[in-house]
Amino acid sequence: MAFGYSKVYGWQWEILPCPFCEKGEISCKWYPSSSKVSLNKTASLPGQGSMSKSKEVWIVLSGCSKCGKSQDEVESELKKRGLI
Repeated sequence: MAFGYSKVYGWQWEILPCPFCEKGEISCKWYPSSSKVSLNKTASLPGQGSMSKSKEVWIVLSGCSKCGKSQDEVESELKKRGLI
């Protein structure tokens, strides 16, 4: 559930459930992936284009508020489960 979005920087605040106790709340910052398209044109050659896409980035900002797991433990468990 997103509770904040920055149009200037493109990130969102997310609250995820704790992967250990399922009751606590974990604060995260999420940067969604973005695409960039570029086109090069010259007078003598046809245009060449390229497209690149960045990966999404998750930053865990807090540990669990209920079971007391640290920020590093929560982040490694979320990565292990493929949630971030």
